[in-house]
Amino acid sequence: MQTRKIFRLIAVTLLLGVAAACAPYSLVPPAKTEVAGFTVENDIAWNKINQLRLESSAPVGYWTADGPALNGILFIGGVRSGEPILKLSGTEKDATFVFRDSMTPVEVVELWEATLAKLYSTSLADAKNIQPGRFAGLDGFSFDLDYVTKDEVDRRGRGHAAVKDGRLYLIFYSGTRLHHYGLRLPAAERIAQTAKIGS
Repeated sequence: MQTRKIFRLIAVTLLLGVAAACAPYSLVPPAKTEVAGFTVENDIAWNKINQLRLESSAPVGYWTADGPALNGILFIGGVRSGEPILKLSGTEKDATFVFRDSMTPVEVVELWEATLAKLYSTSLADAKNIQPGRFAGLDGFSFDLDYVTKDEVDRRGRGHAAVKDGRLYLIFYSGTRLHHYGLRLPAAERIAQTAKIGS
């Protein structure tokens, strides 16, 4: 009888473990956290999306505070030269959309703008306010980006990037322009300001 209870307990534990592994979201509590090659400090709880349909030569992570349709923060931890920043899973690499470590900040932002336009099948993407600054302990840059997704919702984004050892590191926060971008912008900026490469 005791043996049956033990086996039943083990079975339930394994099932719960599988269910947790398959869950689309997992909680990221306020704390110092490692994500996609970065160590960051977050002041509010976020939800990590566990099943991304995006591929990169770098580790990729995506968090949302209010739902992926409303806002989110994307972490890309070290894109190799000659590789796309992001592409949809299962699609071929397009040589016109690859990062080169010789690119200027303006060229990197233009590439990111073109990448988002391709991912969202829209030509309505407009980058601006490219500014030099420190990011992840490196000489990097920041930028703003307005774009429209397939659902025809206006969105705004804020990116921080730097190149280290020929690899591109990028944190990009975005949200609906009307409300959710501004709602979580201070929390997202805190994450970008505390970002470090590695642990």
